[in-house]
Amino acid sequence: MGALFTSTAANFGRLLIVGLLPNAIVVAYAWVLVAIGAFTNTGPPLTLRAFGQASFRTDAGGLLVFALMVITLTTVIQPFQIRLVRILEGYWHSRLGAVPYRLATAAHRKRRDRLRRAANADIPDLSDAELARQPIWQQVREQRRVHKLNLRAERAVAALLSYPPGPEPVLPTMLGNALRRNERVAGERYALNTLRSWPRLYPFVSQKVADEFNSDSDSLDASVNLAVTFLVMSGLGFVAFANDTWLLLVPGVLVLLSVAAYRAAIAAARSQGLAMSVAYDLHRFDMIRGLHLDLPATTQHEAERNRALSLFLEVSDEMPEPPPAAEQLRLSYVHPQRD
Repeated sequence: MGALFTSTAANFGRLLIVGLLPNAIVVAYAWVLVAIGAFTNTGPPLTLRAFGQASFRTDAGGLLVFALMVITLTTVIQPFQIRLVRILEGYWHSRLGAVPYRLATAAHRKRRDRLRRAANADIPDLSDAELARQPIWQQVREQRRVHKLNLRAERAVAALLSYPPGPEPVLPTMLGNALRRNERVAGERYALNTLRSWPRLYPFVSQKVADEFNSDSDSLDASVNLAVTFLVMSGLGFVAFANDTWLLLVPGVLVLLSVAAYRAAIAAARSQGLAMSVAYDLHRFDMIRGLHLDLPATTQHEAERNRALSLFLEVSDEMPEPPPAAEQLRLSYVHPQRD
């Protein structure tokens, strides 16, 4: 609640698109369903005339109640934002989620392997001399076949950009795989553990890169919230319009909107990964200076030092009682000269 009164304009903008707007949509939707008596299911089927006769007028008190409902719902849900994203990522660690987790991850492993085969498939290079020795109809057929193989390879490469690289394990959802790729690509290209080094790198990121990353993060969270919002609204619609067959189109459309919002979240996750990669490209040495470490002279030196630093950060962040730096850290410091 305090964020509504103490946040800056940028933070309030995030609160608006991530929390207030999705919750206002679902509250207004439920309000309309109650106003038209959709939840009774005992009266006659709803018609367009029933919508026209329903009264949606409200006074200042009604608007105040609506605003308080939206603010209260936002305040209650906001602390669970990270948990909500984790669920849509596919971190299902409960007993009920064990079987769906295994089935979904197996399907994604097969799809990633199939995409890799399509991306690495041998595509014949048809020369003009070879085509000239063939009949016209055969030339056309070969060119079409090669064109289809090229299109399939391009689509496979594009789809693989949403999966973790190499032998990294996959998650049961596309959003989870896209975010895991971000965690396994941005810093790992320089032998830095992304999950451990990103909090240390972010304070040194330039304003332009930080704005891009924050914008992508807001888009990701807003899309996730909208996906869940539309899904909840569709559930309410199936209950409210159970005896109104033609109105079942409404929750059907809401399901499609939920899918569209989820796909938008995947696109935002891929854009966020690009922003993180740019941050490491441009500002990893700023982080090194901030840690008072020496700048590497070669890529080999950088990789060796980054592996040692990543190991130290991983041990110190994950162990309840991490060992002293003398036992884990083998780095030399370079302190700036002070007047």
